[in-house]
Amino acid sequence: MRMLLGFIVIVLMAFAAACSVPVGQGDKIGGAGQNNKVLFVGKDEGGDAITIKHLKGLGLEVTVVSDKELTADGALKYGLVFVSSSTGSHRVGNKLLAAPVPVIYAKAKILGEVGLADKSDTEYGDFIGRSIAIKAADHPLAAGFTGSVDVFKSDGSLGYVLPQGGLIIAAAPDDERKAVICAFDKGAKNLRGEPVPARRMYFNLSGGEEVNLTENGWKLFETAVKWAMSGN
Repeated sequence: MRMLLGFIVIVLMAFAAACSVPVGQGDKIGGAGQNNKVLFVGKDEGGDAITIKHLKGLGLEVTVVSDKELTADGALKYGLVFVSSSTGSHRVGNKLLAAPVPVIYAKAKILGEVGLADKSDTEYGDFIGRSIAIKAADHPLAAGFTGSVDVFKSDGSLGYVLPQGGLIIAAAPDDERKAVICAFDKGAKNLRGEPVPARRMYFNLSGGEEVNLTENGWKLFETAVKWAMSGN
């Protein structure tokens, strides 16, 4: 009887430990034979530090560089480049235009620099709210969500872009043209007719709002990272 009770206790402790894994960190991305290195373009402080910690929690090895330090050649050894909203669009520019590495841009204006959106200031911006509208529920990037999803705990600034081409995964609740998550698969053409050399994404992660993300918001982020890194 004592042995049986001891076994039950061990099983319950293991179950509790499994349930205590932080959201988004139970399913590691890095694995054998996969390039699990991420080049994070931004700062190792503030909201960026929260995102970096989350990436590391997914089993990824993160190197941080500033927008000034970023080079196309320097990006080649990484499995993903994440460009934070804290960067300057004029400093990042089209440095990664021809880089055969998946890139997630959190700075909407940079999509204009690489021909995935028009350069006009009317093609990007932000709105105040806490929810987004899923527009491509059947796509893996929707992470199983449909309809309206609360990605913020309280009202905050949500960035958007009006992409040219690609697929809008989620948009502003009142305007389906305003993408908060959009994706371009490898080979898609930009406005100049140039093929995208690897997967590209815009993912809204406005600076200062990282602490405001809900579990659903982080789940969408994790799904975006997985999708981008699995395309090459």
